[in-house]
Amino acid sequence: MAGRPGRSGGANKLTPEELLRRGTWRVYRHGPRPASLALAAARVETGSKSDPVSIPPALVEGLTGRGLAFVRDCWHRYSGWAPASLALLRETGFTINAVEQLRGERGERQAQRTLLALLAALSLEK
Repeated sequence: MAGRPGRSGGANKLTPEELLRRGTWRVYRHGPRPASLALAAARVETGSKSDPVSIPPALVEGLTGRGLAFVRDCWHRYSGWAPASLALLRETGFTINAVEQLRGERGERQAQRTLLALLAALSLEK
């Protein structure tokens, strides 16, 4: 029954892959759209500091410069990445690159606001 605590939702929850396949992904409900199905498909866990798991290629594909360095640093510094967090991390890398490219231009302020929102959504605290 809708609207009743403990009695609505959860039982019929769809996976991110199914939502994307059906075309029913909604940013306001599900968060930022995953960059690729491969990125959203598997929950990735990092290893210990002495034996880190390599970064998935889908996570860093197309990233360069400071955006790539940020993603690599976060990957090695934090663990327990969920697919949604990986999508946010990837978008943050691209936004860092966009801020760098837009220095002194018209879209710089909007890119900075987007970057702040993404960083807040990642909640990267130890």
